[in-house]
Amino acid sequence: MASDSHNNSNHDVDPIIHLGITDTSAVDNEVWMVRIPTNLAGVWKDAPEGTSLGELVFKKGGKINGKAIKPSLSIECDESLVSASDIPLFYNLEAMTKKVPNLYPFSRNSEGGGVELHGTVSRTANLQASRDDPRYRQLRKNRLLQTSVNNSRFVKPVEATELSVRKSLAKSQGFGSAVQACGQRLKDDRENPNAAAQNERKRKYITIPTRSVVFELFSFQSYWTVKQLKEESGKSEKEIRAVLNDIGDYHRSGEHKNTWELKEEYQQAQGE
Repeated sequence: MASDSHNNSNHDVDPIIHLGITDTSAVDNEVWMVRIPTNLAGVWKDAPEGTSLGELVFKKGGKINGKAIKPSLSIECDESLVSASDIPLFYNLEAMTKKVPNLYPFSRNSEGGGVELHGTVSRTANLQASRDDPRYRQLRKNRLLQTSVNNSRFVKPVEATELSVRKSLAKSQGFGSAVQACGQRLKDDRENPNAAAQNERKRKYITIPTRSVVFELFSFQSYWTVKQLKEESGKSEKEIRAVLNDIGDYHRSGEHKNTWELKEEYQQAQGE
């Protein structure tokens, strides 16, 4: 035992590696946390050490011919990295915010468990493909084609209790009451044209898949709440939320708080 202790004392001991100490010497450094598209992150990760990944471009803001130009930060990916794929080349830094919780990027030494803090996150942002990138435009079109509604038949299940109620109502309603109900609907439509148009759309949407209905409603306006979509379409909240989780982005803060809008690729496809 004495011999082992003597041998160990002859080696320099790194306290971070061998004692599991957390190094906080760089914790005051401000760093940015940027979310990168999965496909681009994979290409960068697989690139050999020392490879040029791209160029970082700062654009100065100001006015040109009376038109305000916002300052921007963008990345141009090295074309040699993505030449064999359809990954876009140009990306913009968007959704930048300073309102972030306390986040500390770190690395852990696999040998002894030592942890090194690299700083404190002061800003977060998303790296999104540029709308003007030809590769991205083609990628959006391909995605839209893959998710478009085809000519297959769609069947909507109906509960047996609902069918029985409909049948009983049909039997109890005679010719006179049917005429009266029709007259009342016509009167309501004249008094409230907006409600009449909405009811007409609801009747039309009954046989249309929820996904197609949501796309059509977003062509009328850019931001919707789930409640508004439900009232306008007549579809169930469960169906609407399932579609929105797939094709929409939810705003948790800002000017359009608590509303949904189409993801960028679908917005551009609608505009083309």
